[in-house]
Amino acid sequence: MFSKRKCGRETEKKAKELKTLVSEMFESENWKSFTIRNFKTFSRYVRDQCLEAKRYFLVKDIDLDILEQALKYCLKNDTVSFSNLNDTYLYFERAAQESQDTLREIPILNSEYQGVYESLEVTKRSLSVYKELLGKEVLT
Repeated sequence: MFSKRKCGRETEKKAKELKTLVSEMFESENWKSFTIRNFKTFSRYVRDQCLEAKRYFLVKDIDLDILEQALKYCLKNDTVSFSNLNDTYLYFERAAQESQDTLREIPILNSEYQGVYESLEVTKRSLSVYKELLGKEVLT
């Protein structure tokens, strides 16, 4: 499918306005560093990057701790597109969700459900039986 780029772009706002809006979405220093590097790396596609940033991070309920983790990862690994940041955020979000699921407390049964058991009598074999068996193996 082919389409013109300006069909999906916000052409009523200037690129500088879009950059300012995206830069001010979060107050984190990592966010500011990320946006600066993004706009520098994708200078030709600033409008597209701003559109992705707004789509992924503006209207959603974003966990700031997970976002910080994703920003640090993307800055460290030099993957500074908003699409990569979104994918990284979703990965860390899933990982956090899974860790919460595994840490969920297992309910302990009350003593009324755990009946009282009588101790079992266990017989012990004499070691001579095993020594005899081992002795036969050595001879053969």
